[in-house]
Amino acid sequence: MTTICSFDCTQSALKSITGDVKPIAPVDGKWVEVSARVFEERVRNLAYGLMVRDYRRDETIAFSGCTDEMKPFIKTACKLAHLNASFDAEADTPQLTAVDVEYLMLIGGTWSRKYKASVDRTITRILLGC
Repeated sequence: MTTICSFDCTQSALKSITGDVKPIAPVDGKWVEVSARVFEERVRNLAYGLMVRDYRRDETIAFSGCTDEMKPFIKTACKLAHLNASFDAEADTPQLTAVDVEYLMLIGGTWSRKYKASVDRTITRILLGC
């Protein structure tokens, strides 16, 4: 995977979003602790999948059925896709479930070429504090 900045910069940007939580991501249907590189790859795929869904920039997406350990992963992907994640069911927001996350990651992996540059720019902006 080629990115605009080095892996250390990307990891630093993602760390600034997630804080000091463990990097937990879905792998083969289970949410497990993963390396920073795997976390980045999977969070990017979810961001790409959310972008494929064509939500409006800064739109809030409500996720249901998520555990506390899933939330940093989902929030990070939403931030990279310029969306807001909510974990409370709100009547007027698009609704997704924890099960939808892996499907969106699969779609996102297919569309990564189209959306990679946008996510790279977002990571660079996070690094620069913009």
